[in-house]
Amino acid sequence: MRPIHSRTLAGWVLALGLIDVEARAAPSGKDSQAEVYGDEVQARAQFQAGVAYFDKQEYRDALEAFRRSLWHKKNRNTMGFIASCLKQVGQFDDALDQYEEMRREFPRMPAKIEAMVAAEITELSALVGTLAVTGDAPAGALLFIDDRLRGKLPLEEPLRVSAGSRAIRVEKEGFTPLRTTVEVKAGKESVAELAAQSRKGRLVVSEKHNWVLRVELDGKDVGVTPWQGLVDAGQHKVRLHGFMGVEALAACEAPGAAVEEGAKVASGVEMASVRLYEETRVVLGAEEQDASLRVESTPEGATVSIDARVVGKAPWEGRLPLGEHVIELSADGFDSAKRTVRIERRKQRELSVSLADRVAAERAARNRKIGVGLGYGVAAAGLGVFAVAGGLALDKVNELEARCPDKQCPSTEERNKRAAASLGTAATIGLVVGGLGAAAGTAVLLLTRPESGERGAGPSVSAGVGLGGFEMKGRF
Repeated sequence: MRPIHSRTLAGWVLALGLIDVEARAAPSGKDSQAEVYGDEVQARAQFQAGVAYFDKQEYRDALEAFRRSLWHKKNRNTMGFIASCLKQVGQFDDALDQYEEMRREFPRMPAKIEAMVAAEITELSALVGTLAVTGDAPAGALLFIDDRLRGKLPLEEPLRVSAGSRAIRVEKEGFTPLRTTVEVKAGKESVAELAAQSRKGRLVVSEKHNWVLRVELDGKDVGVTPWQGLVDAGQHKVRLHGFMGVEALAACEAPGAAVEEGAKVASGVEMASVRLYEETRVVLGAEEQDASLRVESTPEGATVSIDARVVGKAPWEGRLPLGEHVIELSADGFDSAKRTVRIERRKQRELSVSLADRVAAERAARNRKIGVGLGYGVAAAGLGVFAVAGGLALDKVNELEARCPDKQCPSTEERNKRAAASLGTAATIGLVVGGLGAAAGTAVLLLTRPESGERGAGPSVSAGVGLGGFEMKGRF
């Protein structure tokens, strides 16, 4: 747009008598009136300087002078000149805003002035459009258009902008600026679609007691609390862990730096939702996570495994996380042993385990099997004799009863009587021997029974005896 001649513009403004005649009024002697008079003097001086710059077409200097005058005293004349200066430097949107504000501040302007202001508004309205900002528009970021600060995001409504190619820049402290260029069309709404090249957000992690602990982010150590850094937008797992001196822990004191030994402390895992170009704060509370355990073994030097992980040789002492743990001890020539222990906060546990000598146990088991087998073998043989001899004796007795009425046997049956007696004696001896053998086997079985938890369940035997039959089952 071709600039308006400065003297012509100044002439119509001055000719319409917009200068406040009150500036010419003599002030009273009161202090408050003297202050008002001082403001008016400053306003008039700045106004006159602005007119001088305006006459020389030094519009930006004139604009600053008029603004200083308006700061001391608001009047229509100064506002009109400010709008004219903005129009001359191509800030049509700001010039239009200034004319509209002039109407709001002075709604009863003379008809001729109102007509001229209306004409200016019509002309400027054809030189501006509106701009909306979408896409990766971080809340609270500063919006610059052609290097002029125009407000903060998000915009409450599309922003009035002079038509033409406009450079858009969005800045937020701690992040890479977003930039784009938009061609604003007069009378239409244009859209600045922002796209971040670095899709980051800021994550700030602290411990609620102000303890200095390691920060674990998505399984990786990234530093110590308090910690902050740029991370990819999205979900992240955050956890704190480390050590605290026992005295500091008891007093709940915050150490000045991270320590590498003491009571183990840790927090739970928290999911942090980090948004693009925004700051997310995570405050975690760490708690003591372990207590001490001492493990001794017989024999000494047994290998100690905790939760299936070898930790050393007995005697062993260390700290473990709270809760249940499976302790296993093993040594060459001995049976391994497992124990379950529960670790509780600030309590020391002691565990003593005696391992079974495998050679001695195997020897004892072998002797046990032999003793039990021999005892039950004798029992089986004796009971077998008892069953057979008893059966034969019973047959002989039945035959004798049939041949000897009233138990009077002829001499020819003497031999059969002696045979029956001998078989009866043999059956009795077999029963006694079988009973003694069974008793001996059972005694060996019971007296040498393995301790609970040793390998195998040991021998077991069951037997059944009756006239004409014998049954025996077992395992060793």
